[in-house]
Amino acid sequence: MTPSEFLLNFKYAFDPRKPALTARLAGAVLRSKLGFAPRLRYVDFAVDFACNMRCEHCFAASLRDDSRRRMEAADYARVARQAMALGAVNFSFQGGEPLVFLDRLEGVLAACSPRKNVISVTTNGSLLDGLNISRLRKAGVNILTVSLDSGIPQEHDAFRGLPGSFDRITGGIEQALAAGLRVTLGTVITHKTVCGEGIRRLAAMAAEMRVLLYLIFPVPAGKWQGDTSMLLDDSDLEYVRGLVASSPYIRTDFQANLYGRGCGAGKEILYLTPYGDVLVCPFVHISFGNIFEDELSVIRKRALSVPCLAHYHQRCLASTDPDFMRDRLSLTWKAAKLPLDWKQVFK
Repeated sequence: MTPSEFLLNFKYAFDPRKPALTARLAGAVLRSKLGFAPRLRYVDFAVDFACNMRCEHCFAASLRDDSRRRMEAADYARVARQAMALGAVNFSFQGGEPLVFLDRLEGVLAACSPRKNVISVTTNGSLLDGLNISRLRKAGVNILTVSLDSGIPQEHDAFRGLPGSFDRITGGIEQALAAGLRVTLGTVITHKTVCGEGIRRLAAMAAEMRVLLYLIFPVPAGKWQGDTSMLLDDSDLEYVRGLVASSPYIRTDFQANLYGRGCGAGKEILYLTPYGDVLVCPFVHISFGNIFEDELSVIRKRALSVPCLAHYHQRCLASTDPDFMRDRLSLTWKAAKLPLDWKQVFK
């Protein structure tokens, strides 16, 4: 991590309302600098798959199963304690669209020790208004990750399936920044869009607003299951590297790690479904266990026993590693029910 990246990360994580968080962040950074083995950094919870948009790439329907037992506030509290013991300092909450079920989300946030952790919420931004922003801030939210997929309004609206959403979202971002929340932009890039005007406009917008723009690689999952036509080729990836080098505000997920540059799946990152399934990545629909059956430490250890997850790959396994996609991820494309159990994939 470069000094400029570190300073920007510190800006996003620091919250004077949370002195206990500051101490925990300092400890996490110190351990990483002293060469300790990677600890868990980030837990991403899908609280519910309900949503008000119909996005081209959505994977919610792939994992949704309303017949299953769902996590309740007490379960989130227990998992949060286990995750913090493993080193986690950042809890992220997504859907679906979290503002659709904000009443429930507030209870979940309260269960996850918000005064001791960086709390981020991933939202499509269409429901951001003064009241919802105030409720999020009161609940201890530090960061809003807002999905924007083009700086051209018509392109974004078409991708997200909601006409007029671009203008509502950008207005909501301005209100969130004015209220003191940090904002990052999450942008799905594809072979078709990565070099286009829409991404260039988003990069300029991020620099102007001084917010981070995270470029999200496409994955053949969800509505794109098995479709590799949108994947980035080597030329696209070189272009992405140039974009990242051109501005401190443009990032990929590889730059968020504390312990090493590369894919942090399993090592620093875990993703949980509303039903307690533990995945190493939101886009790799392979479960390594369930929190109703095992402790989080046992599940993470199980994931790290798989050789391809034990170190920091310099390719995104789910998007730019052809061997992983062919030998592992493709098994999820044929599955009648997701997520697949890890033993069905890693034999």
